[in-house]
Amino acid sequence: MVGSQGDVPLVGRERELAVLLEAVAGAADSTPGAVLVAAEAGGGKSRLVRELLVRSTGPTPLVLRAQCVDVGDPGLPFLAMVDLVRAIEGLAAHDAELVSVLDRHPVAAGLIDPIGSGDAVDESRRLQLFDATAALLADAGRLRGPVVVVVEDLQWVDASSADFLRFLLSRMTAARLVVVATVRTDGLAARPRIRQLLGELARLPSVRRLDLEPFDEAEVAEYLTRTAGGNPAPDVAADVLRRTGGNPFYVETLAAAPSADGDREIPRALADLLVGRVDALPEQARTVVRCAAVAGHVVPDRLLRQVAGLGDAELDEALRVAVAEGVLVPDGAGYSFGHDLLREAVYGDLLPGERARLHAAHAAALEADGSASAAEVAHHFTEAQDPPGLLAWSVRAADEATRLLAPAEALQHLERALAAWPKVDGAASLAGSTHGQVAVRAARAARLAGLPSRATELAGRAVELCDAGGDGAGGIEARAELTRALVEGEAADRGVPVAEEAVRMAEDSEPGSAALAHAVLARVLLAERRTDEARPVAERALVEARATGASALEVEALTTAAFLDDVAGDRAAAADRLGTALRLARSAGELTAELRAHYSLASVHYYNGDVAGSLPVLRAAMARVTESGLRWSNPGIELRLLSAVALYVSGDLDGSLKATQAPESPPPDVAAARLAAVSCYAAVAGGLPDAAPRLAALRQSWDIHPQVALLAGGCESDHRAWEGDFSGAVATAERAQSHLDAVEGEGMYGGLWLSAIGLGALADAASYCRQRRDDSGTAAAVRQGDVLMERVARIIEGGHGRPGELGPEGRAWYARAVAEHGRLQGEPAVDQWQQALEAFGYGHVYEQARCRWRLADALVAAGDRDGARVHAVAAAAAAGQMQAAPLQRAVAATISRARLAGAATAADAVLTAREREVLALVAEGMTNREIGKRLFISEKTASVHLSNLMAKLNVTSRTEAVTVAHRRGLLDVL
Repeated sequence: MVGSQGDVPLVGRERELAVLLEAVAGAADSTPGAVLVAAEAGGGKSRLVRELLVRSTGPTPLVLRAQCVDVGDPGLPFLAMVDLVRAIEGLAAHDAELVSVLDRHPVAAGLIDPIGSGDAVDESRRLQLFDATAALLADAGRLRGPVVVVVEDLQWVDASSADFLRFLLSRMTAARLVVVATVRTDGLAARPRIRQLLGELARLPSVRRLDLEPFDEAEVAEYLTRTAGGNPAPDVAADVLRRTGGNPFYVETLAAAPSADGDREIPRALADLLVGRVDALPEQARTVVRCAAVAGHVVPDRLLRQVAGLGDAELDEALRVAVAEGVLVPDGAGYSFGHDLLREAVYGDLLPGERARLHAAHAAALEADGSASAAEVAHHFTEAQDPPGLLAWSVRAADEATRLLAPAEALQHLERALAAWPKVDGAASLAGSTHGQVAVRAARAARLAGLPSRATELAGRAVELCDAGGDGAGGIEARAELTRALVEGEAADRGVPVAEEAVRMAEDSEPGSAALAHAVLARVLLAERRTDEARPVAERALVEARATGASALEVEALTTAAFLDDVAGDRAAAADRLGTALRLARSAGELTAELRAHYSLASVHYYNGDVAGSLPVLRAAMARVTESGLRWSNPGIELRLLSAVALYVSGDLDGSLKATQAPESPPPDVAAARLAAVSCYAAVAGGLPDAAPRLAALRQSWDIHPQVALLAGGCESDHRAWEGDFSGAVATAERAQSHLDAVEGEGMYGGLWLSAIGLGALADAASYCRQRRDDSGTAAAVRQGDVLMERVARIIEGGHGRPGELGPEGRAWYARAVAEHGRLQGEPAVDQWQQALEAFGYGHVYEQARCRWRLADALVAAGDRDGARVHAVAAAAAAGQMQAAPLQRAVAATISRARLAGAATAADAVLTAREREVLALVAEGMTNREIGKRLFISEKTASVHLSNLMAKLNVTSRTEAVTVAHRRGLLDVL
């Protein structure tokens, strides 16, 4: 039997070990890196890392370990970071130089304080912690490098530690540091956040991924030979390979218990073997192992002594046996299992009552010890089925998560507390607040986690609970939270009466309650475009907030008032108020209010036509979003969306796509759909191969949010137009318009964009019909275009959208609609295209380039070839810089068709002269026989020419050949 992990031989893995040794050697030479060691459970990840640490040559590395733990959602925030800092602290106890390193980074050295204390933590501390911990590791590397950071079981990493790893690995430059992380690949289907993390890390240039393959038969035979001390029988290795699939740990287990005759199916046989190893231990050793299994992580020796119920001598002997049998492994000041599969098997074998009793013992011991996080204690009380303990510690764990800017984790803890509340006598005393107040906190956490629907449900429940308990102040706060949730959930109309009721309730309440009620009423009135009513309410809220020193409410009122200034046309006053709001929010540590002010300031720039001015504001705001745990709060989502749109408009298609990818963590469903819809702007403009699949995937998501229907519908229409499907483009735009009319009411400003795209597709269709001398088709397109222009006129006259008058973007789309309508009529429309070009001059680089292309076409038709050349060349340059492939092809076709560049035409480059002649006659509708007669060639020769040109154009029909050739400029204008 294998006695301990150190006795397990390393079989194979020479290539993988060489990669790891190379990474450590690079770190010693100030070339930092990281390696992700990935395999299924039992794949040999930890054994490979141990071998690395034994075989490393050169300077002795400083090894720092972090162990990620599965203690159930929402996990232990910053656990990996805490492990690393504690590891350095432990080494510093015997190393004065490392003490000096810790002294230089007090923020990192004090990382564990916010986890165990009740003091409030400044929301900006998150980035400081990341930066300080990274600097601490770098300093340790300079002093005692290379530093090897080993992060075990990355599949269980908490969200905060994952963010730190992203931060660290994306910023390593010349540090003497290498990170080696192990991750289990089985079970990742249920962990999309981890899959996304692995994909993101693997794309970093300094990160390499090693996937450990199972043993083959030769490696199994080698393993058995080295552990048994002799060659196995010929069929043994094959049998072991068949039963284990080559999983090294399964092989190890079978080798350690060769007499086991369990079920031949691997899962049951493995479970029998694993539990059988524990069952073979003496009773007291089994007791200790079962206690350790419930701990779920490295269990401190002192905790085992409290939980196991054994005397010191008995416990020592039991541990000695468990370690000798390879079941437990000494780990620092405690013990862990030789493999987590073994812990899972032991835990799964516990009887329900036994499991609950052991969890209760752990909870009591940790509660008395005072060193564990509240989340860990809450987990044990939950598994112990102890409602009072669960309630009290879940509320504390929520406080802890809130201080650490982890709203999703705080929500889960609070929801557990709410579920336990009816089962607990004296619940309010244990929670330290009323039932309604806990519900308000849960609603706020849901809102900050980007779950407005859940926030609305919880806030509604909080209103009921506060009213039933006679809690007037709590009722006002609950209604304020409900109003905010309704505004952020696109249901502001339902929020107005709620906020008005809060104002009525606040008339006889404390000044702070009045400030809160007026602040949310002003906000919801603004959302409902009732700006005249909102202004006096916002000003009153501002006065009341300042009088009571409520910084967050003052920022909220300032932001609303600034938006009203912008609507009224006073952009300078709006910017001034928002600058004040940002300064106040930062100084008061009110991150949520700061993000909303950031969004409003960026909006003032963007929607007033200052796209360039919005970008630095958005960059600064997104940096703050990234630093915080509020990425899926309403302002966090809106900032990301606006950032992606502004980048697209500015011509940075690649940057826009990256902004929508949201690599930090999976977004909530609504946010994910909105981001996917915004990504279609750049995907269509860039002609990406996945543009059509993106759009197809969104067709079932139009009901999720109006923005999804607008953008997905409009972008799909644009995509179809670029592909030559003009009727499909018009139908898609109309379907999107009908959807928006049904859910938002007629006259939404987004209809200007949809109508302009539809008119452009109709103009393309009419142009094609004119070439074919299809008068009825041309007339039908013109009639439909006239209907669209009537709708455009109605929107201009009485449309709705963002509060205030129609902005530069809306006016630009109106100008393009007019120009497209002129093109539809068969007119050059030079003046209209010039006006559209000027209208998009506010900063819409992509649409400016498209308008230049159309203007060049119009100037050619008007006989001004010199003017056309200027705009065509400019459009080509812009399209090339943006890598907007469909527009590039279209501009090249114009230059070729009109011979504006004085070079060989695209037709000359693609088709022979005879093929061009055949194609022109096909466009007239001639058969092969008619073409042969016209060109004085045989019908068969005409057919050969037609087949050749169709192959060059990659088409399968005569109609498709004409469509594609026209779009690519391979047909002269008739």
